[in-house]
Amino acid sequence: MLLTSDIGQVFISIGVVAFCVLLFVGTYLLNKKTKKPEGCETLNCEGCSIANCSHHPNKNKEKGEKEND
Repeated sequence: MLLTSDIGQVFISIGVVAFCVLLFVGTYLLNKKTKKPEGCETLNCEGCSIANCSHHPNKNKEKGEKEND
């Protein structure tokens, strides 16, 4: 009877949301602890056709200009 009542549905909804939040936080922390694979330590990006990439050389120039101002 508890599961079909309004208060039961509220508790189930809170439980599902809490589970999703805990799952997200847990996987985030596990991912943060994971070491990078070999060959990924240094990023030698010469730039490509993706101008929106945060590693694009033009972005680094813009950051350097803003820091010097």
